[in-house]
Amino acid sequence: MPWVKSLLGGVFGLSGVVDSGKLRFIVIDGSTVQEPGATGTTYRLHIALDLINLHLHQVEVTTDKDGENLDHYTLEAGDVVLIDRGYNQPKTLVPFIDRGGDVVLRYNAHGMNLYEADQGEDTGRMIKIDWYERLRQLGKKPACVPVWLCHGNKRIQGYLHAIPLPESKAAEARRKARQRAKDKGRKPGTEALYLSEWVLIFTSLPPEILCTTTASTLYRVRWQVELVI
Repeated sequence: MPWVKSLLGGVFGLSGVVDSGKLRFIVIDGSTVQEPGATGTTYRLHIALDLINLHLHQVEVTTDKDGENLDHYTLEAGDVVLIDRGYNQPKTLVPFIDRGGDVVLRYNAHGMNLYEADQGEDTGRMIKIDWYERLRQLGKKPACVPVWLCHGNKRIQGYLHAIPLPESKAAEARRKARQRAKDKGRKPGTEALYLSEWVLIFTSLPPEILCTTTASTLYRVRWQVELVI
């Protein structure tokens, strides 16, 4: 629809790469399907939606054994996929980015490690980033942190956009974190509660194309695929 393209081109400042066809924005998500009378998941639905035209790019139905990952989709160099926390999987993200694709991913600090180069004597070593400590250093201010995504012998340059939630939303996020922990029979840790107060978005697109504000706004547009589901 025109309004989506206008949003990408106007508000996001991405009109050049959108109009030239250099980037194709695709929203990817999955859902479950239950047969009548079933008590659990029967099938899994995998959907890819062209965000510019709001056309279905791909739909696949698999057994309940096939989880969410990028391997279900036919993607090309120049595709930018918008994906949620279920896709924090270096084993599928790294090969896709290495082939010329890009990702805008809701980052789960508990589900996937990101790294930075050791600034000491061993300059070739990667150090896992402690996001609790790093975010505390930011002092509740938005920031873009250069990072590395690693899998096997591959290292992919990326950027972590950190956006603090307003206090009202942060309080709600803490409440949900406490409830999730309670449902699992435990208490939430200090780190988990603090991380819940942030929106963390990992992307392989450089900040000159996708700044922190743009990344945050772009990710929110992914609700279009929820409407399709």
